[in-house]
Amino acid sequence: MAYFEFVIPARSWSSSEKEILSARMGQIGFEGFIEEEDDIRAYIDEVHFHVEELNQLIDELEDLKIKVQYRFHRIEDQNWNEEWEKKFDPVLIDERVLIRAPFHDSSNDLPCTLVIEPKMSFGTGHHFTTRLMIREMGNHVLEGKRILDMGCGTGVLGIYACKLGALRVLGVDNDQWAYENAIENVSRNGADAMDVRLGDVGALYLEKFDVVLANITRNILVRDMSEYTGHMAEQGILLISGILTEDVQYILDEAYRCGLDHLNTQEDSNWISLTFLNHRNSDQ
Repeated sequence: MAYFEFVIPARSWSSSEKEILSARMGQIGFEGFIEEEDDIRAYIDEVHFHVEELNQLIDELEDLKIKVQYRFHRIEDQNWNEEWEKKFDPVLIDERVLIRAPFHDSSNDLPCTLVIEPKMSFGTGHHFTTRLMIREMGNHVLEGKRILDMGCGTGVLGIYACKLGALRVLGVDNDQWAYENAIENVSRNGADAMDVRLGDVGALYLEKFDVVLANITRNILVRDMSEYTGHMAEQGILLISGILTEDVQYILDEAYRCGLDHLNTQEDSNWISLTFLNHRNSDQ
């Protein structure tokens, strides 16, 4: 599978403008971003690229006074991995969770170290939303719980849930590359309690979970919120991210419509995580 690499000049941009760009591009299928000193590099597989969507996005951003120019070219898979290896540094979250790649030195490993191969799949710990999710997961008792990781990407959140003693973890992603990457990372970390499934919410059958994790884009979160709720046990927890502060009300409105109680909000650099409680019996 080949990808398009878009190079976007952003030397004079604010961090907020860069975050808005990556969030909006993520909503139309862009899967990875590398921020350099003068540019942002954005990646999308050629199957999911539609120039009409990109042009509409550029018009919308111009209304926000964000002017986007770009150049692009086609690359093969292995070039992406080489770029990641150049840019991918270990990530330390709150001095207790270390996320590193297999090619990093292991001498500084912590008791909770996640070894993640930095391929195209989302979830290496570098993005604010992954860090928000990991921080919030640490605020809940996951030992002995059934966990669902929707849009699992590399599998990093599900693997962390295994480290926290989860009874069973199911990671689900509709991207073949992410599915294969997550399986590799589950094996690499000895996360025996985790299974990975290719698909979307339709692949969940009648299963119930104590905790549902979803670090996805706003549109998918809103679209599938009722499905998540239907697969939550009574008193189950829904932990979501992938949303900007300006998108929070869309999520809250849908969560309330689904009968969820809002428990907590965290913010980091204009990105948000939200935690909800399912206080109703989902079989009713």
